[in-house]
Amino acid sequence: MVIDLFSKALETPQSLPEPLVKANKLMVENIEKMMLFQMNSLKTYLDIGINQMRAAAEINDVKSLQSFYKRQTDIAQTVQQKILNDARLMSDLAARFKTEMDGLTKTSLEDALLKAA
Repeated sequence: MVIDLFSKALETPQSLPEPLVKANKLMVENIEKMMLFQMNSLKTYLDIGINQMRAAAEINDVKSLQSFYKRQTDIAQTVQQKILNDARLMSDLAARFKTEMDGLTKTSLEDALLKAA
């Protein structure tokens, strides 16, 4: 039954409403930007973690332990700054997406009202 519905829908060529197509494209673009951003951020965090493990593996005496310990404050500050920066950038991406969707919605509504008038 469901297959019949799809078959019948595909038999009669129809185009999707332009605002829907634009919204879909905008959504895909936004998801792609967010995924790329998250993958790059994850790589940075993994690199920091691996470098920390390598540095910890090099500890072989009290002096190297003290040196490792002293660097942890700098590492923590770097990670903290990265987290804050990433949060700001993600927020900016979301705000831009919202602005673009709002503009698309406004334009579509205006067009629909003009056609209805």
